[in-house]
Amino acid sequence: MKKIFISVGEISGDNYASELIKRIPEVEWIGITGPKMREAGCKTVESIENISVVGITEAVPKYFHIKKTFKKAVEELEKGIDLLIVVDFPGFNLKLLEEAKKRGIKTVYFIAPQVWAWGKGRIPKIVKNTDVLLSIWPFEKEIYKKFIGKDFRLEYIGHPLLDIIKTEETEESFRRKIGIDKDKRIIGFLPGSRESEVKTLLPIMLKSAEKLLQEEDLHFVVPVTENVSNLAKSIVSSYNMPLSIVDKSIFSFPSYEVMKHSYFAVVASGTATLETALFETPFVLVYKVSPLTFFIGKLLVSIDYLGLPNIIAGREVVKELLQKECNSENIYRWTKRYLTDSKLYRTTQEDLKLVKEKLDSSGALDKASRIILDMLNP
Repeated sequence: MKKIFISVGEISGDNYASELIKRIPEVEWIGITGPKMREAGCKTVESIENISVVGITEAVPKYFHIKKTFKKAVEELEKGIDLLIVVDFPGFNLKLLEEAKKRGIKTVYFIAPQVWAWGKGRIPKIVKNTDVLLSIWPFEKEIYKKFIGKDFRLEYIGHPLLDIIKTEETEESFRRKIGIDKDKRIIGFLPGSRESEVKTLLPIMLKSAEKLLQEEDLHFVVPVTENVSNLAKSIVSSYNMPLSIVDKSIFSFPSYEVMKHSYFAVVASGTATLETALFETPFVLVYKVSPLTFFIGKLLVSIDYLGLPNIIAGREVVKELLQKECNSENIYRWTKRYLTDSKLYRTTQEDLKLVKEKLDSSGALDKASRIILDMLNP
């Protein structure tokens, strides 16, 4: 049986990778995994819950654990692997690709780093150590075209989110399951899937909720992944307000249900902003890291926006509250605007609809699976 090692570093990658695993059951899968990959049958060398971080200074406490994980991954490559697939997470995965290449292992980069936004210096390294890059953005072909040749191939497959996003609940069943009155407007708080994000962002969101509740009759819903569930519950326990924390014990797709059924949302920067946009739910983007991480990021980034919906639209269709602007007063102010200004609300919905239309139709994961199988069985 052919053997694939797959390396993922965060929850969005876990979503995509688990769908690949389900589509190619005839091989043995092993890797650095998230909960959905494990559920799909992938053996685990390390869990992403132990290595996932946002930012440079935020990574320091996990440095030795990440280093140890890398060593374990290389040991697996040594045992004999037919193919290495890496998903985003460039700080770790670029080095792993290099180790695979040294050992003559075929390599695939599925969802490459956003070099069009920052880190263009990484392009030669990606090209040198990647046999096939599975591209999810139509403009990436232009970026890589001068490198395409016998040793490096780029295949544009479209965005896998369109294959993954699904919900099961009606408005009525969503409200019934968590006990929300039918007349209350729902505000979704999505503080991220990493401990560092939840610790930083959830308290700010909750402080804004206190202000909003003085003027509006609302219910707040926070979807959580298993790795941050206890942390989120602990933070929320010191607040007395109409709020529900939801996880997989309540809904099959907690985050997607909250994105769909919220009147408005406050969303941590990352894939969740694009997911929320695909539900056409108006939201504000929030982002707060250490000053050093932000400073270095500003030096590296070569685009005007942080949020994927804004990057795709080429303009600010959702408000970005970054660093100092990411505070409870601003979240309160913007949420209040959307609660009271129906014209702004409708305009944002229309803008998000256009973002959705700019992404290609579904089928990306099936295309990716066919390419991977062709590489395994040339």
